Amino acid sequence: MFNPSLFRPFWAKTLLVGMTVAGLAAGTPGQARAQAAPVEMVMTDEIATSHWTAKMMDEYAALIEERSKGRIKPKVFHSGTLYKDKDAVAALGSGAVHMVWPVSVQLESIAPQYGVVNLPFAVTDAAMSKPETAQEVSKLLSGLVSDKGIRVMGLMRTADLIFLFKDKEVGSVGDLKGSKIRLTGGRVLQLLMRDFGASPVSMPASEMAAALMQGAIDGIYTSAGGWEMVGTNAAKVASLVPGMSLLTYSVLVDDKWMKGLPDDLRQVVETTTNEIIAKQWQRAIDADKKTMDQMIAQGGRLAVAPEAEQAKFREIANKVNQDYVRRYPEVWKQYQAIVGNKS
Repeated sequence: MFNPSLFRPFWAKTLLVGMTVAGLAAGTPGQARAQAAPVEMVMTDEIATSHWTAKMMDEYAALIEERSKGRIKPKVFHSGTLYKDKDAVAALGSGAVHMVWPVSVQLESIAPQYGVVNLPFAVTDAAMSKPETAQEVSKLLSGLVSDKGIRVMGLMRTADLIFLFKDKEVGSVGDLKGSKIRLTGGRVLQLLMRDFGASPVSMPASEMAAALMQGAIDGIYTSAGGWEMVGTNAAKVASLVPGMSLLTYSVLVDDKWMKGLPDDLRQVVETTTNEIIAKQWQRAIDADKKTMDQMIAQGGRLAVAPEAEQAKFREIANKVNQDYVRRYPEVWKQYQAIVGNKS
């Protein structure tokens, strides 16, 4: 006759083994999290790998991976190999790109009022070197593009822009008349060049050296790093109108992607981004000077517009500022409240 009591030890042992296996499979919450697939973080730019900003992006990506203990896996695409910056900005929110550091003029195509930080003589090293000012400006700008699913994490300095010609100095407004000048884009800079009598041309940084050498353009308005990309063979002379266009990069992140991160990983991204932005402004000033010195040592020449001519550049630039103020008075008022008495 079947006696169930004889099988109870077997049932108990089988049940214990099954529970143990299930427990090992499930693991603790911490173990499950550790075993989860890493979060991909796609970052892109359109600048050459030799440029200091590309090196900084690589440095930033390495910090993110290290501080997240490998739970975030950044993938960095330089030189426009994945997207040009304008296309990368448009791709934020699609899942194809999670972070991009475009020149701020690129944002004008989706939010024209963003041009407040591209206005001539509007951004200064004195104001933006103050952390509280930089944070307030970022908050203002972020509000202008939040409806696009974009968060502005901060601004980074590019350079006090220079004019590059094969062998011509730009010492006065008249020197630009009739010239085709390559720009990074943006309505503000385009208006500025037109008011100087020049024809603005937009094209990626990777194409500007060839365009200058082939005569497709006459000059370039860019940074010292841009001069390094072009080289002294293509552009022997750099001309500076001090403070006229202190251009910035906007550090942009896909807001939905950020909000979807676990709290600890979101903190890693936010903290690391804030740290690198805080250090970057002075680092950019130093890098700018170093690059400029190198280009001069390679046979390049820097010409600074005389003070009397600088006043004429400023006079014309003020017309561009007034056009912006008429169109976006509230944004201008808020921006001036932040930086107006701190420059």
